[in-house]
Amino acid sequence: MANQTTERYEANKHCEFDCFDLTLEDIYQYGCEFEFYINKSLDFKSTIIEIKDKIYQFSNVDILLDFVSLPSDVDKNQCLQIKPDNSLEDNGIEISIPITSKNGIKHYVKHILQIIEEYGYTNADTGLHFHISTIKNDGVNFDFFLYMLMCHDKNLLSSWVTRNGYSHNVMDILSGNSKVVSRSIKNQKGQIWNLEKISSNHVEIKSMGGADYHLKRDQIISEFELYAECFDIINKKQNNEYRNQLIENHKKLINNVSINQKEEFINVVYELGIMDE
Repeated sequence: MANQTTERYEANKHCEFDCFDLTLEDIYQYGCEFEFYINKSLDFKSTIIEIKDKIYQFSNVDILLDFVSLPSDVDKNQCLQIKPDNSLEDNGIEISIPITSKNGIKHYVKHILQIIEEYGYTNADTGLHFHISTIKNDGVNFDFFLYMLMCHDKNLLSSWVTRNGYSHNVMDILSGNSKVVSRSIKNQKGQIWNLEKISSNHVEIKSMGGADYHLKRDQIISEFELYAECFDIINKKQNNEYRNQLIENHKKLINNVSINQKEEFINVVYELGIMDE
């Protein structure tokens, strides 16, 4: 049952863009969440309504708008959601796009970053999260641990500054630079790691964001595509020589850290589901 505070606005049937342009040949689907603040000089609610009207022009899905709580509609993942974010202050908001294709991600990133620039701002509290998953999850045996190693090797997990305690890089534990404790971070409001296994075929990437992230469109798209490329390589079990080299390099790294670092690292990857116990 949908929340009574959620307003649903029907999709723009005349929009030329189709966010559901997934074909039978597609094996992956994507999502994205944008956190930002509305400029304090603007009236919050009327500005959100104006943003909703702008989104209507470039999106062909129903829009769920809620100022109070998170939408609970059964088809919410097929809708665009404008909703509160408990990790932000009162003038903070989150836009969550529907499940879409890789081209859909690029489309929404372009338009929503423009909206943020026009009506709001981003700071050290705000993040940009991507979701990548296989469309079918039956029989998927995705190696999340190797995916993390590959993303780390390509500097994806360390290319953005950690935001006010947000988006910690689990690999920092092994480099001795980590100031976080694996057992406490999980229970602190807003304290998160920058890569997380959501289910057996679904990963959430939380590394991007921070002050003025909305002005870095080219970097965001480039890194998203690289995350997606790594996901494809791991899923299809391709490039075995590179995969084996990643594992060997990781073994050498593990062998050269303290017992405490090693234990903390193992605790984190288990807690995030990246490695199965």
